Amino acid sequence: MWTILGFLIVICASILECYCSFGRQAREDVKPGVFKSWVRFVLEVLWMLLLISGAIILFLFSGFSIVAPLIAIVLFWLVFPFIINPIMRRRLLPPWDDVKKELGPKGFTEQNYWRGSWWMKDAKVKRQKN
Repeated sequence: MWTILGFLIVICASILECYCSFGRQAREDVKPGVFKSWVRFVLEVLWMLLLISGAIILFLFSGFSIVAPLIAIVLFWLVFPFIINPIMRRRLLPPWDDVKKELGPKGFTEQNYWRGSWWMKDAKVKRQKN
């Protein structure tokens, strides 16, 4: 029971971290409104607290074994981002009709526009090219 709760808390932390990561990387015109105020700081602290509390719950209720918290942290950093980030981008990026004029000439279509880096801040895109 506690192990399931610990993993659920880590999953919630991962979802919140992906949301915060999108907000940190996004241009101002596609950035969620939450990240333009002090709420951003609260969300950043909340995902960290959720990750730590989930790891502590897993550590305490798995018989002080380090295996369950390590599995949760590996899932958090290596597996969940590959699952959650595409879902988050599809939900948070503007609809295709709003960006069709900007992205159509660049070769994007309705099926693949969320995969590109067009929505990132210019400094982030330049750093990836180098």
